[in-house]
Amino acid sequence: MKTLVTLVFGIWTLSSFAQSDSTFHAPHFVKTAVANTGCFVYFPDDQEVYFSLEYSPDSAQVYTGEVLSGDYHYAAIVIKFNGLTLENTAEKEEMITSYLDYLQSTFGITAAAGYGKGHTHDSDTQAAGIIDYWEDDDGDEWTVKAWANASTLAVLMIYGPESYPNYSVAALFLNGIRFE
Repeated sequence: MKTLVTLVFGIWTLSSFAQSDSTFHAPHFVKTAVANTGCFVYFPDDQEVYFSLEYSPDSAQVYTGEVLSGDYHYAAIVIKFNGLTLENTAEKEEMITSYLDYLQSTFGITAAAGYGKGHTHDSDTQAAGIIDYWEDDDGDEWTVKAWANASTLAVLMIYGPESYPNYSVAALFLNGIRFE
């Protein structure tokens, strides 16, 4: 009888864990072309990403794409400068912080951790990177990482109802820009 009770309790415990919806399932990522820019971003492969193109007042090409996978949005903004070359790390970081300040006001960000500068990129040693963590007026938690090389600015964002639950998966996306 004791064995039967233990067996029933064990099956009940396993079935309650199997029915839990709160378990995070990391998406599989696939290298995705950002239109015809020559740049690529690793996006979850369970949704197709469409990039829209707009032009900034200075005629820079601004590509935006976003997908929802599980409870989290994965978004990218890739800007190809028109007639502008960022020569050094200071210029790249200034461009990034100016654009992130603009995005904060556009996206209704109410809290920010502060810019973490000094990030370097594995595949483009001339790129400069900055990371930040935000909260918006809907209570969503954002992890944002922006990269700039001489001719391109890329902002990669993950946001959802709480902080992203897996650091390694977030790093794969946030560091996943490949410049031309």
